[in-house]
Amino acid sequence: MQIASACAAGRTSVNATSYFRLNRVCCYTEPNGITGPGDSPEDVSSISLPVPDLAQLTSDNIAHTIRTQVFTIIGDESRIRAVAAVYFRTIHPWFSILAEGPFYERLTYILTYTSPDLSLLTLCMDLLGAKPVDDEIPPRMRSLYILLKGFIATLEAIEINSLELLQCRLLLTIFEVGHGMYPAAYISMGANVRAAVALGANEVSKAQLEETFKSPGRAGEARRIWRGIVIADRWVPSVTFIFMVKSIRESVPPFLDAGSNKGPIIPKALLSGAVGGNDDSEAFDPTLTPSKPLYHFNKLAQASRILEQVLIHVHDPVQHMEFFNAEAIQILKTLSSFRETVQEDYNVPHDLCCSAVAISRSALMTILEFGCSLKAPGLESCAAASYELMQDVIGELVYASENFAAQITPADLEALPVFVVHSVYKAARLLLGVLRDSPKVDSRRAVSVLEKVLQCMSTRWVTGQRYLDDLKRQKTAS
Repeated sequence: MQIASACAAGRTSVNATSYFRLNRVCCYTEPNGITGPGDSPEDVSSISLPVPDLAQLTSDNIAHTIRTQVFTIIGDESRIRAVAAVYFRTIHPWFSILAEGPFYERLTYILTYTSPDLSLLTLCMDLLGAKPVDDEIPPRMRSLYILLKGFIATLEAIEINSLELLQCRLLLTIFEVGHGMYPAAYISMGANVRAAVALGANEVSKAQLEETFKSPGRAGEARRIWRGIVIADRWVPSVTFIFMVKSIRESVPPFLDAGSNKGPIIPKALLSGAVGGNDDSEAFDPTLTPSKPLYHFNKLAQASRILEQVLIHVHDPVQHMEFFNAEAIQILKTLSSFRETVQEDYNVPHDLCCSAVAISRSALMTILEFGCSLKAPGLESCAAASYELMQDVIGELVYASENFAAQITPADLEALPVFVVHSVYKAARLLLGVLRDSPKVDSRRAVSVLEKVLQCMSTRWVTGQRYLDDLKRQKTAS
């Protein structure tokens, strides 16, 4: 089968990584290896990680150490450029927070100067290009992630806060989201926002950004980064149900005669505009066309804005029935119009691979699931209409998933957006729950299709396997 061969190709082996302690190789093994849980003494021995002499922890030494890690972990200039090429082919098309041309121009600094933030950025790009092995994060990949998290804290401690370091932070958050690393992703988002605000990347106007960053190019890159932070900040609460918070059925507002109103924690600072820069106005820039990644990045920002509105509607609703109903209708109209527009514009291998469509699908399923749960008198027709529309939406997604499974290639998987996995899981969860007895959708067959797609996606993003584990638990519980 196509999906089997593509997924098999996605499972790659990785090499071990050497680590340096301020430019000196270290590998100190305990005389009697200490074993961890589940490890046998002959399989694993622990080592004492070297602690640098405190006098050596200077800014120059730290910068030189990070630069050395680039050549140790990645290799020479040709290998560094190869890593960058993979990144711009697989991540950049759906998450355009870097400007490709200026990045390659600045890349020469790594070869002749110690630029710790830019060096760290190349390592983050390398990490995003790594793939799981057998649906797990392999030791080398996890070690690199831990190393980079530590370096970010180290640069912060020596008072470095730059656009490159912001890009590092955001790419690591995407890594955490993609591999189901919670609460790390949730915690990272808060740090990203504060670091961006401290740097001034959240300034609203173009003139303000250019004044802060001293050039139109750097100002444009700052706007991209802020937009990426906002997208991720809107997205992270929607995927934390499985990992951190209660289900949507426990979040119906009190005036609709249900229980608790505790759902995902919506980031109030960004919602209120308290930190600025959150107008999504570039999405309407007439100079951008569907052939440019930034056009689709701005569409992704629009989709995330609608998702944010859905989460507010569901988890922090207005407390008056007539306004609540009017808001729901307006959101549904906006979602319908947006999805039609986006599907016309996108040129992706499969419908399932479109980030903006995936986020709008997740938003639509969220508000329809909520509509199905309404039990208050007078809302019976709303619940029935939500149920009917949900069947159609999920039927469409199952059809797209079948096409994806039949046509997917290793190259498609390599460039799979992190945002698309959740909508597949959410559809499967609804088929095991509210749509279990649907007259329109064969829920058993549909869940099987979606599980195969999640299994394939897990060869790129481990969160796919996390979702499969949760679906298995739901089946067992029922």
